[in-house]
Amino acid sequence: MAFSIWKVGGSLFDLPDLGRRLKSLREERFPGEAVVVIPGGGAFADVVRQVDQVHHLPGETAHRMALQAMRISAAMVAQLVGEELLDDPTMQQELARQWKENNPAEPKLAVWDVIDVWDSAQASLEKQWGEIPTDWSVTSDSIAAALAWHWGAEKLVLCKSIDRPANDDYQAWADAGMVDRCFPRMASDLPSIEWINLRAQ
Repeated sequence: MAFSIWKVGGSLFDLPDLGRRLKSLREERFPGEAVVVIPGGGAFADVVRQVDQVHHLPGETAHRMALQAMRISAAMVAQLVGEELLDDPTMQQELARQWKENNPAEPKLAVWDVIDVWDSAQASLEKQWGEIPTDWSVTSDSIAAALAWHWGAEKLVLCKSIDRPANDDYQAWADAGMVDRCFPRMASDLPSIEWINLRAQ
């Protein structure tokens, strides 16, 4: 059974039919697959950036606040697709294992709150990539990529508001501001990365 992680960009949160688009995308292009949605921080994270710019918060503080913004986004997106939000790392790992092993557990479009697993998986992630910064160079792009590796997903799907770049040069993506600065480090270890302009669906 295919198992993929979808990072849903916060720039898409102004789409009135975002929930419908996500469900339609899975039904039409990823039928039968288990899909885990990790939403970006969107406007909630933008507020954190603004506060940080004014008050020059310690990097760790701003990073933790941005993670909380992702938690708010996840709760919202779970409501939009009509699924219960899952935040328990043990249950997340177990579901990932079942999907990878083709267990008959029903595949679904799931939305996961990843703050707790991001914290608990740090030792494993840093063993793979070295120290991971706690600043704005690590946003939901890198978090989704790192957790896709952590769970052993077959692919990472980046749902964005713009078309896919012409090439697969992840560093060029980061230099152009299309993904965060740490993304190329994580992306190089993933088996497959797809890019979908969800506004065009």
